Amino acid sequence: MTPRPIRPIPEPIGRRLALTPIGLDIVAALAHDPAGLRLTPLAAAIGTPVSSVQAALRILMANGLVLRDAAAPPNYALADHPAREALIHLAVVLPEPIHALGLVLRASRAVMLATVDRDGFHVGLDPEAPKAARERLATSLAAISDARGDAPPVHVRDFPDLMRMASVAIGLRARLASGVPLKGKVDLGAARGGIPTRDALADTSRR
Repeated sequence: MTPRPIRPIPEPIGRRLALTPIGLDIVAALAHDPAGLRLTPLAAAIGTPVSSVQAALRILMANGLVLRDAAAPPNYALADHPAREALIHLAVVLPEPIHALGLVLRASRAVMLATVDRDGFHVGLDPEAPKAARERLATSLAAISDARGDAPPVHVRDFPDLMRMASVAIGLRARLASGVPLKGKVDLGAARGGIPTRDALADTSRR
């Protein structure tokens, strides 16, 4: 019997996909802003040098997972890929929970204010944020909590409600004041006399 010829394995189109920690962080960050992110804000959200983010983006784009528009500077967004949801889930539950939570909160368009302390994360949501951003954040927070028993608690309220509570609850005000800021900054002294407006926030969100 004549042996069947061995066919060579074709070379993959584009760059071979390598899901590095930076690549997964990029996926997690882009998933939480429906409008996408520019390079510098994306690097700031995941706490990684721009050059490293660029290298990971090239691989993700070559494999059809991330799209770049024609704007100057360009905007990056997750592509509508069959593996999109599975990849997002992996990106938020695989890292250490405190890392994943911090990244998601910094990147999410729904978050106006986020701090972390020994009591967990304290989050103020933008009431006017896109519904998709709020839903994606809620989905990710639930996924991390369900998958990782050691995940710290995340206390989530709409930003005006959070400031209203901080104005009357000394303990909450102290936790917000002493916690490590992840996103946004508010004058809690002003909160004692009323609800700060958007202008009271020093927006660190990338736009």
